[in-house]
Amino acid sequence: MEGFNLKNTFFSCITIIVLILSMLFFYEPAQNLLCSFAIFERFLVNTPKVCSLFDTTRLSRYKGVDGGKIYLSILGNVFDVTEGRRFYGPGGSYSGFSGCDASRSFITGLFDEENLTDHVSDMDQNDLIGLDTWINTYRKKYKEIGKLIGRYYDSSGKETDYSKLVFEKIKLSKIAKVAKNEEMARYPSCNIEYVQEKQKSKVWCTKLSGGIKRNWIGVPRKLQSLDGNGKLSIRCACVQLDNLSKVERMHINEYEDCDINATTCYVKIS
Repeated sequence: MEGFNLKNTFFSCITIIVLILSMLFFYEPAQNLLCSFAIFERFLVNTPKVCSLFDTTRLSRYKGVDGGKIYLSILGNVFDVTEGRRFYGPGGSYSGFSGCDASRSFITGLFDEENLTDHVSDMDQNDLIGLDTWINTYRKKYKEIGKLIGRYYDSSGKETDYSKLVFEKIKLSKIAKVAKNEEMARYPSCNIEYVQEKQKSKVWCTKLSGGIKRNWIGVPRKLQSLDGNGKLSIRCACVQLDNLSKVERMHINEYEDCDINATTCYVKIS
């Protein structure tokens, strides 16, 4: 009798599991088996109203056709942008973003095969910072409803190595931008104008040169620094000679035929 009860209990549990999976499968029109299991896996903890894991096929169904919902993904994060139907719905100016992850297009503004992709690891610092700005804008304006299985998140919703790489690059890009802004504040760019009759460029400093408002003028100097790609670059900068350390002087050179204290010089810039 005890064995019979255990057998009944076992089959009852199997029946309940099948019923739950079936209910989850039909929970929403576009639900699929993968999401059913994803929800069931967290069923005892928290059952979301909409499955938080999307594959590309499921996401592609949400383009706002016939008044339906509109979802898009950026860097693997899925957002419900239905409220912006006139922009993201059929015929809208941003409809190319709907139903897919076109992270690259957010920066390039192009919707061809090459740009309708979520591959962005080869983009430069400014582009990556731009993507970070976009995703933060969406988080403020729209509801984030899940993750896209693929390049950024695996089938269990965990971050992939590619995702970690991209977000680490974004973090480093933001740090580099802060450092660059600090550099520009300390060494504002010179005003530059090519003078035809002298066959040289006029470089000069003012209290507003380089777009940096300050209470000092400075003198033109060649400043060596690393660009966003880690390559050595040289630009004309206005510097305060009295405030330079020995280390700083190693990266700053005088222009030929320019008086050491002159605020305006005529130089050849290659």
